[in-house]
Amino acid sequence: MELSCSDETARTKRLTVDATQKIGDRKRFIWPAAAIAIGALAGTNPFYKPHITLTLGIAAWFIDAALVLLFSANAVTARIGVLVAGLFLAVPCFLRAPPLSRCLLMCCMAFPLAVIALPLLIPPNADLRVRLAYFFTWLGTREVKRRTRSFDMASLLHLIAATVVFTTALASVKAVPAAGSWLFVRWLAGGIMIFAFAGMATASHDLVTAMMGLTAPSLLRSPYLSTSIGEFWTKRWNPAASVLFFHRYFFAPLARRGVAFALFAAFFVSAVAHVLLPYMASGKWGISLMCGTFFLVQPPLIAAERAMKVRRWRPAAARAWTLGALAITSPLFVEPALQLMEPSWGAPDTVLFAAIAVLGFVFIVNILYALASVVFCLNR
Repeated sequence: MELSCSDETARTKRLTVDATQKIGDRKRFIWPAAAIAIGALAGTNPFYKPHITLTLGIAAWFIDAALVLLFSANAVTARIGVLVAGLFLAVPCFLRAPPLSRCLLMCCMAFPLAVIALPLLIPPNADLRVRLAYFFTWLGTREVKRRTRSFDMASLLHLIAATVVFTTALASVKAVPAAGSWLFVRWLAGGIMIFAFAGMATASHDLVTAMMGLTAPSLLRSPYLSTSIGEFWTKRWNPAASVLFFHRYFFAPLARRGVAFALFAAFFVSAVAHVLLPYMASGKWGISLMCGTFFLVQPPLIAAERAMKVRRWRPAAARAWTLGALAITSPLFVEPALQLMEPSWGAPDTVLFAAIAVLGFVFIVNILYALASVVFCLNR
């Protein structure tokens, strides 16, 4: 028998309705946007370029998290805190470490910023636990439940298979030169590697939550099973970003001016974010602009599949369309991703350490996310 966190869910749903009905929502969004701009300017300025160690960068994250908790008391202090959290986004730019380490630390720095922004988006009388429950249930759109604890053998087998595919694809990428006709092999293997990573994240989430006796939303949901480009972006590849940010603040408000316009606006903002992230991690404009372009070509693909009525196709045909369309455009994303990862994955003839590191990373993220869901979303 499942025990639902109904009280918390009801409260977070009420917060969602209240926040949606407030006209000032979009005005309050100016503060998080200003924070991101401050971080970007601080990280790319040519006048101050300190070099810090990875240890110091991790320490800065803990300081950032502590300040976020301190400033989260109410909406007034949160305005100060959100700007401070935005400034901390620049810390990874000064890290004396490979681009991948800077990129991962930057993603971690974005989490306190998201948490501190919550008091600006919901009623200020909500306590910290309710605000965090609002966040971990994706603005009250998802439910966290208890269930009978179990060991999910199917998820374990899925995890093993995804890890094997990831390791094989990584070995293929490392074995071929990044030039000439070998680029097609490199991009294909790199795309498979990214899908395998998503499979590892999905399977480890299901395994962890089953053992904890928990039902909670997943950050990745087997993207290779997508039967449309729209489904890929809204339900399978980082759906939390769509729910928490892009759909709420860009697509929904702009849809009255036309669905195509709203769709392009949401992906344009995503493109800007994916230009800034690799640039602040690597300092290379070429791969950064390439990565941003990948997101700009998604709206035409979605428009095309709507015109072709892909969602009415048989699942196998729809899945072939989705994977084929993504494969054609994938070099725009895969090549920047590979260039960010290459300095960190070791010697050309070794893949085991990198595979173990990725496996450990997805488990740590899912365990922390599941623990947060238990602490903040379930009744004690």
